[in-house]
Amino acid sequence: MGERPPFDKAKTYGITKPQARILFRVAAWFNGVSYTVHGQLRSIASGYEPTLRELCGENWEPDWSDEHQQLTERGFFKSAKRGENVYLAGRRCAWLPSQTCMEVIEHIFSNQDQIYPPWVLDEHTRPPTFRDGNELMEHRKGTLAAAYLFGNLERVSSVEIYPRVNLPQRPDLRLWSHGEQLARVEVLTDHRKTESWRNKFEQWRVKEAGPTVWLFENRQHMVRFWNHLIDHGIITLDGGRFGGRASNWSPRRVNDRLQRSRKGAPNYSSHDAVWTIPGVVEGDRVDAFRLFKRANIILQS
Repeated sequence: MGERPPFDKAKTYGITKPQARILFRVAAWFNGVSYTVHGQLRSIASGYEPTLRELCGENWEPDWSDEHQQLTERGFFKSAKRGENVYLAGRRCAWLPSQTCMEVIEHIFSNQDQIYPPWVLDEHTRPPTFRDGNELMEHRKGTLAAAYLFGNLERVSSVEIYPRVNLPQRPDLRLWSHGEQLARVEVLTDHRKTESWRNKFEQWRVKEAGPTVWLFENRQHMVRFWNHLIDHGIITLDGGRFGGRASNWSPRRVNDRLQRSRKGAPNYSSHDAVWTIPGVVEGDRVDAFRLFKRANIILQS
């Protein structure tokens, strides 16, 4: 018996055809498919999220606003009324998929190859649509936005997304320059997995591991990460903990302290650089080059 069509599988969840079409666009956007919005080709990697009407384009019907509302009320899209975070890269998004939504998308569109990027199909003949079974849009946006921006640097000859390496700690990206690994990129959006933070940092802190670019959801989580490592005695930084309001600590100030600490602190020799997802989304090639240059990840313009 062949694979059931998406509309048939959608009925299992009480999802109407218009709602399934909406979820298809959301799934495609999540996977990096580009759509024309206001005459420009856009994707999750290249800019902020359009409205749901803009994402659906000419397919949008007048009654789809009600369909969108029903999906939100049923918990497929996050809602501020339920106390959920409805911001992505610092901007409000009215169609941010929940964990439940991603699980349903995984099932309904499991056989729709047109929404799966090559790096997914290379590793899996079918789903997962999202990595490790629980990746949400915050993490995927950070990963693909970083791949898009860093991949435009002249010295970066290729970007490996979710690399298949036989190691316990796999980064989200590896940046290559003609066979030489320039840096790895790790996107941190799940702020409960502090043990995973420590494991990855310990694995990548040795000199032979090379540079790591840590990409955070916002400044607050960036500061929390480094203070966690300091509080647990894993590292010592010049100046100690990051005090005061976390929002006052820009990535550049944090990077400056990391650079100073590499030269003098007794318990910090890791080669790290930091940025935020909003910074990557809003940044351009010059911003990326400056980050890599200041962090001594040598790139030539």
